[in-house]
Amino acid sequence: MPAKEPLGPFCQSCSMPLEKPDDFGTDQAGYRENDYCRHCYKGGAFTEPDMTMEQMLDVSVGFMVRQGIMPEASARALLGDVMPRLKRWCASASARPLAAAGSGREIAGDPEC
Repeated sequence: MPAKEPLGPFCQSCSMPLEKPDDFGTDQAGYRENDYCRHCYKGGAFTEPDMTMEQMLDVSVGFMVRQGIMPEASARALLGDVMPRLKRWCASASARPLAAAGSGREIAGDPEC
Protein backbone atom coordinates (compact mmCIF):
# COMPACT_ATOMS: atom_id res chain seq x y z
CA MET A 1 0.00 0.00 0.00
CA PRO A 2 1.47 3.42 -0.96
CA ALA A 3 2.23 5.97 1.74
CA LYS A 4 -0.54 8.43 2.52
CA GLU A 5 0.19 11.82 0.96
CA PRO A 6 -0.63 14.79 3.19
CA LEU A 7 -3.40 17.00 1.86
CA GLY A 8 -2.79 20.05 4.02
CA PRO A 9 -3.11 22.52 5.44
CA PHE A 10 0.61 22.98 5.94
CA CYS A 11 2.61 25.08 8.39
CA GLN A 12 3.47 28.34 6.68
CA SER A 13 6.92 28.30 8.28
CA CYS A 14 8.26 24.72 8.02
CA SER A 15 5.68 23.04 5.71
CA MET A 16 4.68 20.41 8.28
CA PRO A 17 1.25 18.93 7.48
CA LEU A 18 -1.34 20.14 9.99
CA GLU A 19 -3.50 17.05 10.34
CA LYS A 20 -4.80 17.05 13.91
CA PRO A 21 -5.64 19.73 16.48
CA ASP A 22 -2.41 19.20 18.43
CA ASP A 23 -0.35 20.02 15.33
CA PHE A 24 -1.39 23.69 15.25
CA GLY A 25 0.40 26.59 16.93
CA THR A 26 -1.33 28.99 19.31
CA ASP A 27 -2.02 32.71 19.47
CA GLN A 28 -1.43 34.92 22.52
CA ALA A 29 -4.68 33.77 24.12
CA GLY A 30 -3.80 30.11 23.57
CA TYR A 31 -6.25 29.56 20.72
CA ARG A 32 -5.39 27.65 17.59
CA GLU A 33 -3.33 29.50 14.98
CA ASN A 34 -4.34 28.10 11.58
CA ASP A 35 -1.22 29.11 9.66
CA TYR A 36 1.56 27.62 11.78
CA CYS A 37 2.49 24.42 13.60
CA ARG A 38 3.15 24.01 17.32
CA HIS A 39 6.88 23.74 16.69
CA CYS A 40 7.13 27.06 14.86
CA TYR A 41 4.54 29.24 16.60
CA LYS A 42 3.51 29.34 20.25
CA GLY A 43 1.74 31.99 22.31
CA GLY A 44 1.41 34.36 19.35
CA ALA A 45 5.09 34.39 18.38
CA PHE A 46 7.58 32.35 16.40
CA THR A 47 9.53 29.96 18.62
CA GLU A 48 12.70 30.81 16.64
CA PRO A 49 12.15 34.42 15.51
CA ASP A 50 15.70 34.87 14.20
CA MET A 51 15.78 31.68 12.14
CA THR A 52 16.42 32.21 8.43
CA MET A 53 14.67 30.33 5.65
CA GLU A 54 17.94 28.54 4.88
CA GLN A 55 18.19 27.37 8.49
CA MET A 56 14.56 26.22 8.49
CA LEU A 57 15.17 24.31 5.28
CA ASP A 58 18.11 22.50 6.90
CA VAL A 59 16.09 21.67 10.03
CA SER A 60 13.10 20.43 8.02
CA VAL A 61 15.25 18.34 5.67
CA GLY A 62 16.99 16.76 8.67
CA PHE A 63 13.64 15.89 10.25
CA MET A 64 12.30 14.34 7.04
CA VAL A 65 15.44 12.22 6.66
CA ARG A 66 15.42 11.06 10.32
CA GLN A 67 11.74 10.13 10.09
CA GLY A 68 12.34 8.15 6.91
CA ILE A 69 9.95 10.34 4.91
CA MET A 70 12.35 10.71 1.99
CA PRO A 71 16.07 10.82 1.16
CA GLU A 72 17.97 14.05 1.78
CA ALA A 73 18.31 15.06 -1.87
CA SER A 74 14.59 14.61 -2.49
CA ALA A 75 13.62 16.47 0.69
CA ARG A 76 15.97 19.34 -0.13
CA ALA A 77 14.60 19.62 -3.68
CA LEU A 78 10.98 19.52 -2.50
CA LEU A 79 11.42 22.01 0.34
CA GLY A 80 13.63 24.24 -1.77
CA ASP A 81 10.68 24.60 -4.12
CA VAL A 82 7.94 24.87 -1.48
CA MET A 83 9.50 26.87 1.34
CA PRO A 84 10.01 30.18 -0.51
CA ARG A 85 6.25 30.26 -1.14
CA LEU A 86 5.23 29.83 2.49
CA LYS A 87 3.73 32.82 4.27
CA ARG A 88 6.62 33.34 6.70
CA TRP A 89 9.27 33.38 3.97
CA CYS A 90 7.39 34.79 0.99
CA ALA A 91 8.43 38.44 1.40
CA SER A 92 12.08 37.66 2.06
CA ALA A 93 12.22 34.98 -0.65
CA SER A 94 10.88 37.26 -3.35
CA ALA A 95 13.51 39.82 -2.38
CA ARG A 96 16.42 37.38 -2.69
CA PRO A 97 16.90 33.84 -4.04
CA LEU A 98 17.48 30.84 -1.80
CA ALA A 99 20.48 28.77 -2.80
CA ALA A 100 19.76 25.09 -2.31
CA ALA A 101 22.85 23.72 -0.58
CA GLY A 102 24.80 21.49 -2.88
CA SER A 103 22.46 21.93 -5.83
CA GLY A 104 24.42 24.55 -7.73
CA ARG A 105 21.24 26.43 -8.51
CA GLU A 106 19.21 29.20 -6.98
CA ILE A 107 15.56 28.92 -6.08
CA ALA A 108 13.68 32.17 -6.41
CA GLY A 109 10.59 33.05 -4.42
CA ASP A 110 7.14 32.72 -5.91
CA PRO A 111 6.47 35.79 -8.09
CA GLU A 112 2.96 36.06 -6.65
CA CYS A 113 4.18 36.38 -3.06
